Amino acid sequence: MRIILHRILLLSTFLFCLHTTSAQNKSYKKGYIIQHNGDTLIGFVKDRSPEPFVSFYKKIRFKQRSSSWVKKYDADDILGYGYGAANFLSVPFREQRDMWVARYYTDFGAPREFLKVIAQSENLVYYEQLFIDDDNSYLDSIPFFHKPSSNQMVRVTQGILGFKKKRLMEYFSDCPGIIPFLNTKNPRNSGILDLYEFYLANCAE
Repeated sequence: MRIILHRILLLSTFLFCLHTTSAQNKSYKKGYIIQHNGDTLIGFVKDRSPEPFVSFYKKIRFKQRSSSWVKKYDADDILGYGYGAANFLSVPFREQRDMWVARYYTDFGAPREFLKVIAQSENLVYYEQLFIDDDNSYLDSIPFFHKPSSNQMVRVTQGILGFKKKRLMEYFSDCPGIIPFLNTKNPRNSGILDLYEFYLANCAE
């Protein structure tokens, strides 16, 4: 997993320096996929329908640079993909609900889905689960933190209600300093990334 995350970071830097390029269709973007054998293929990627009525594809579309043939991949078929500054990783993702409490697991047998990588390190990864809001059809996201050494993730916020403080304090029980931090930061003002960086600076081994 760490090798794949490092490779995604390098590819992101490479692709960010390139202009978005059309490939017989303006909705395709110059990008890459990472195969299960570790090979990276450069080409053109499309993971959603065009605006204004956006919907995510269950299988992303990919064209290699030397071919117009379109191949489709879901999260079981490849390790990840990306374009521009956006990078997605195939992650085992299972939600378990107990009454009103939801917990999230990364068991290897769990169904996989593509999660957007926002920030990454050896000790903590910040993901976003993208979705289309049913009420307004706008693109939205749910933030998650994941310790690579754990089989659990934690949801960071509860929409406009702010940090999920109880769950975060439980997940980061190794970091008592997070408690006062959570009580002073507003997640709507870049607080999620601040929390991520706080953990790495003060709690990660």
